[in-house]
Amino acid sequence: MTIQVHPVHRRLAELTLKAHHLGGYRKLSTEELTEIDHCLQASAMLIVRLDELKSLSFLAHETQDTEWQHAICNQIDEIANSWR
Repeated sequence: MTIQVHPVHRRLAELTLKAHHLGGYRKLSTEELTEIDHCLQASAMLIVRLDELKSLSFLAHETQDTEWQHAICNQIDEIANSWR
């Protein structure tokens, strides 16, 4: 199984490591701090969307609507494939 890392999360990790190396987030530039904020917002939106789709997929499963469930799973796959 391959673990995918979204580019937003990868950039957030890079900035966090840089801040740690420099001695704290206060050492980052204003642009880098702004970028962290944007990454956190994008991450939150991504998580909310995936959670919504997973909840809908569970509902489709519980109602035995396989066509709907496959459509939802395709949307989840599209999001995951956009990371590559």
